[in-house]
Amino acid sequence: MFYLVRKEDESGVSGTGRVAQGFVFDNGKVAVTWLSEHPSTTIYDSIGEVRAIHGHEGKTEVVFEPEWKRAFNELKQAVAQPFDLESFVLDRLPESGETKKILKNESKK
Repeated sequence: MFYLVRKEDESGVSGTGRVAQGFVFDNGKVAVTWLSEHPSTTIYDSIGEVRAIHGHEGKTEVVFEPEWKRAFNELKQAVAQPFDLESFVLDRLPESGETKKILKNESKK
């Protein structure tokens, strides 16, 4: 899941901040629904197409939300017995997995 986050509203229609919510399907297709007074939903061929159409030269950003469900399942699979979570889990999670990204970001705070 992602949001289109608009820094500047060129048209004066959508506003700024989170203006749309989207989802990328396994086949790469993308659904976007507008979070406005007149919501509509559109299907695109790819996330690149969404960026090209709605990016407005960097004035609108695609911001993906962490995949909490996938991260929880990765963590659940990594846990076998009582242990020190931080030292045990980070070594056993996939490098590109959502859980590792989330844990690394949280430890920086």
